[in-house]
Amino acid sequence: MRIYKLILTVFSCFILGLTLVQAQNAEPVKYRKFAIYGGVGPSYFFNNLVTGKNGVNSFSYAFSFRAMWEPKGTALSLGIESGYYVLYTANYSNPKVDIKNTAVPLQLVISMKLTPNWYTNFSIGQSFLYNKVDASSFSGNFSASSISLADLGLTLGYRFVNKARISYAAETKFFFSSSNSDATLAIFFMVGYKL
Repeated sequence: MRIYKLILTVFSCFILGLTLVQAQNAEPVKYRKFAIYGGVGPSYFFNNLVTGKNGVNSFSYAFSFRAMWEPKGTALSLGIESGYYVLYTANYSNPKVDIKNTAVPLQLVISMKLTPNWYTNFSIGQSFLYNKVDASSFSGNFSASSISLADLGLTLGYRFVNKARISYAAETKFFFSSSNSDATLAIFFMVGYKL
């Protein structure tokens, strides 16, 4: 009689365990911890130049890319951010000179959800700065690069579509490069994908 009870108990535990495993596998939505975001948009450079200020075109464009770790059950997420900012272009006619200053940041970013749709980001790190001068009419072309070690960014964003794996958002980002005290305000239209 004892052997039957033991067999019945083992069989019941096996069936119960199999049922629990099947119930876990039947979950419709899998939580994904990692996501990537990319976007593009217009930018405005806060003109801080003294010499040649009138030739500066403050309106330009920027790209942004983020890879984020978004743990479940918290409003905070961490990641790495990069992009391409055309800080400004400058055109002068006498003599003919064209200048283009760009920044490629590589920063750590922390993101916080304010509501299910609104979020804010803070990023800090370094940027690679590139300066290209085209003065071919009288002296030739010049290029220079440098590294800015203490740059930061502040972002306020709104996710207007948030599906299981894809999201769409609009962001306003302030980017500050400490090397030359360059500041840019950009509006990004972002697409996100959960890995």
